[in-house]
Amino acid sequence: MAGVIEGKRCETCYGEGLIATDDGPLDCPDCGGAGTLPRQDTLIEWRLREIERLRGLHEEDESARDVRWLAFELRRARSALSELQSLAGELEATTVSLRMRFVANRALQIYDLVTEQEGSDSSE
Repeated sequence: MAGVIEGKRCETCYGEGLIATDDGPLDCPDCGGAGTLPRQDTLIEWRLREIERLRGLHEEDESARDVRWLAFELRRARSALSELQSLAGELEATTVSLRMRFVANRALQIYDLVTEQEGSDSSE
């Protein structure tokens, strides 16, 4: 079986995993050379690390401290939401537990939402 693509195809490298540079082909920075985009939480973490690298790690001014603090708070909030989403999944399927899961997922974007039309198997 050749090349099964899961997830969204990377538009930067057109699903090839490589981009052309003057020094030859390099792994695509957006998909890491996979040809498909990683999950949203991975993309957020990659972007956060890039911001930390550029603005927060090598400087000791006030803005660098603010970037490190903001990155810490973002990671802590996403971790808490992930835990709440897991706990809500263990609860009985009530309106409140389902709403908690959808609210957490709206922020975390771990699961793709499927509308009823997309999820229905009936052909008309």
